Amino acid sequence: MGAKSKVTTRSATVDILIILFGVSSWIAVNGLWVELPVLVNALPEAWKLSAYIVITTQVANLGPILFSAARRKWSQKVLEVPMIHVSLIIVITACVLLSIFWDSTTYLAGEIHSTALLTLTFFLAFVDCTSSLLYLPFIANFKEQYVASYMVGAGLSGPIPGVIALAQGVGGYAECRNLSIINMTEHGKVTKYVVEAYYPPPRFSANVFFLILCAQMGVSWIAFVLLNKLPVARREMVSTVPFSSSKHPALDESLHNSIEFSSSLEKTTSLEKNLLGKPRFSKSQYIILLLLQGLVCALHNGILLSIQTYSCLPYGSLAFHLTVTLSSFANPICCFVAMFLPISSVAAISGLTVYVFSWGAYILAVALLSPTPPFVDSALGGSLVVLAWVMVSGIVAYIKTCIASVLRREGGQPALYRCGILTQVGTAVGAIITFSLVQYTTVFHSYSPCT
Repeated sequence: MGAKSKVTTRSATVDILIILFGVSSWIAVNGLWVELPVLVNALPEAWKLSAYIVITTQVANLGPILFSAARRKWSQKVLEVPMIHVSLIIVITACVLLSIFWDSTTYLAGEIHSTALLTLTFFLAFVDCTSSLLYLPFIANFKEQYVASYMVGAGLSGPIPGVIALAQGVGGYAECRNLSIINMTEHGKVTKYVVEAYYPPPRFSANVFFLILCAQMGVSWIAFVLLNKLPVARREMVSTVPFSSSKHPALDESLHNSIEFSSSLEKTTSLEKNLLGKPRFSKSQYIILLLLQGLVCALHNGILLSIQTYSCLPYGSLAFHLTVTLSSFANPICCFVAMFLPISSVAAISGLTVYVFSWGAYILAVALLSPTPPFVDSALGGSLVVLAWVMVSGIVAYIKTCIASVLRREGGQPALYRCGILTQVGTAVGAIITFSLVQYTTVFHSYSPCT
């Protein structure tokens, strides 16, 4: 009877506010990525732009490192609310500046670069990477049931810019136009005739797209302010249990580890030992799961995203546009599926990893064969590459969710911390290797449709 008498109550207002706040977690970087088909045709990096964005995002992982260092001096409670305000202000400002200067270039290191875009990308990624350490602890101030609301909002940070990008369109296929260029020389006027590619504009410009993202971030900021100020929201908050006053030492240690997670590598909490009992997984299985996490992150986040332009653009801007937008839907959908239909067998996860690597190998082969990959002049080629990208994006998200679930159950918070380390290491290694190949070798080839 006692269990049945505990009725879970929640406020619809708080649910909506937390969802709106959660949307801000990765919407800026996701938005930049789905806008890539429009940007790549207008900026000097051209097909190399995706590799530049990936490596810039990796550098922005300084954010979590600096925040973790700050938590050694100041408590999470002191930093939490002010830092979230600052992060949202930075993203909103960056989006406004992007809407004005996204196509501004400068001459740097012997080449023309999109310095404004890449600099602002760093700040967007800096904040989004740090949000993982900021937002969830803030949501922990509310009742447990609101964590699901936050996860829904975070999941929408991909589809929302995807919907905006679908509404924007990509403008269609390139047209070849004859241009005459007149140069003044000491012998008089010299006219040069050239053929250049003209890309029809989308339904609205990148300037408008970034302003829409800015407006969404503004809504998220308002939601965060209301979560801290509205009486109905404050009533849904829970008190933090002081470590010294709790009657449950195991709970004390668990809470301490959730705040000072850097110490979690040194010892396993007593809560995990008491509640989880003897782990069902051996040490070798545990290591295999961590390695699989690193491998799939290296494949998708580091390698394939860096060469996405080379795998998609040979089939046209429309194929590229569909790839980035549909992939933004596949990721949260597969995470949602993993919540209800997870797999916990190491063999099954390993098999699924091999399967996704086969799709990844196809994408890599297409990129290496660019600009004349298989079926380049047919709809079949474009359809296959879009399907391959959607499969990789969705299955990788499913694998990562299943691995995180298993590690949480079997190893607790320290296991998740190690999982996070392998995620970042795998992504960084893949990104650095691929960026070096794209930038300093001729392994990957681009082309102009009018040459």
